[in-house]
Amino acid sequence: MALSAKRPSRGDEARKRILHEVTETSEKKKRLNAEIEETLYRKIKIKAVEEGRSISDITRDLWSEYLSK
Repeated sequence: MALSAKRPSRGDEARKRILHEVTETSEKKKRLNAEIEETLYRKIKIKAVEEGRSISDITRDLWSEYLSK
């Protein structure tokens, strides 16, 4: 881990805790549906395959990151 000269903000620990709670849980899952353009879906699918991840995993990570702001 690299050292940082920047002082961490108070929110950093809270963000990490929330991200951990959301991603590392055995909580019952709910389905989320969204309409998106076919070209965007294809790009997402290609990226997921390249990374060896599911679209659901990527989507959960993106929502967790968004909510931690």
